[in-house]
Amino acid sequence: MIRTCSLKDGRHYRLVPLCDKCEYPDNTFAQYAQESHIMHGLNELGFKALRLFVAVLDHGSFSEVARREGLAPSSISRQIQLMEQALNQQLLYRHTRAVSPTEAGRLLGHHARLLLVQLEEAEQALQEQHSEPSGLVRINAPVVFGQRHLTPWLGPLCERYPKLQLEIQQTDSYVDPLQEGADLLFRIGPLHDSSMQARILAPHRFQIAASPSYLARHGAPLKPQDLAHHQCLAYKGVSGQQRWFFRRPGQAWTPYSVRGPITGNHADTLTQAAEQGLGLVMFPSWLIGEALRTGTLVPVLQDYQASNSLEPQQIAILWPGSRRLSVKVRTVIDFFLECFGEVPYWDR
Repeated sequence: MIRTCSLKDGRHYRLVPLCDKCEYPDNTFAQYAQESHIMHGLNELGFKALRLFVAVLDHGSFSEVARREGLAPSSISRQIQLMEQALNQQLLYRHTRAVSPTEAGRLLGHHARLLLVQLEEAEQALQEQHSEPSGLVRINAPVVFGQRHLTPWLGPLCERYPKLQLEIQQTDSYVDPLQEGADLLFRIGPLHDSSMQARILAPHRFQIAASPSYLARHGAPLKPQDLAHHQCLAYKGVSGQQRWFFRRPGQAWTPYSVRGPITGNHADTLTQAAEQGLGLVMFPSWLIGEALRTGTLVPVLQDYQASNSLEPQQIAILWPGSRRLSVKVRTVIDFFLECFGEVPYWDR
């Protein structure tokens, strides 16, 4: 089950997963705790006891936690007993070689983790309040978008924040930020990952374009149906040839079949072929915006919206929803937002 918060100001939203082991949403726990007298017990426990309890849940053993903390196992066991007395709840099942949580223990563990994360974030925020951004920031981005719209800004970014270190991974494959250790990801397309927070940079807008020489020979299509009589240079990747969808604003998308002398899996190759007069291309504005500005490509079918998907697509910066944004990561995000602009420069 996933709870989804609504968009804020149209550009910033968060998707928040609920705990799949607990039937209590976060905002009802306080009421539940008061009714069962847990809140009073929590007030008596302290953060150290909660940390030890969470560690016991993680390792399933008093002795392992004691070894890591430099304490006697009996001391850890005593701390848990005091918690159970304060809460008037059994939190753990004791076995010969291990311990496991009761239902109350799982519930307390879930909310204790949230509380400890908030405490850690508060401590970090106080430490960072007056500090200069520094340290390593790992950035992941699609290959061509990174080349066009990240690389040109790396010099100004490093000049403004000399204590930052950047590790940039460019790939068009799916990346799990938790496994790969990415601090922020630039993503293009539909946004589905419920474990991530996102800042939307811009809609992913497509343009149909051809060279002046091609249009002089063949004329410009006036409606999508005219594409059947034109040479179209379609992108073809691992999932097959890209589909071309069109609609009038506010209407449903309609797919159109296109064909031409060249297909390929590299956007720059197809763009250069279009500039040589070999046909029309459909690519995002961030990719062919410079060619449109210089006039080597000319937009057509501007009364229609174009796309390669039926789903809404965005250009966005994502980061793991389980993490509070550190100063260094927030600084990098704000820098690129400033560089791209409220309306990105490739759409102006």
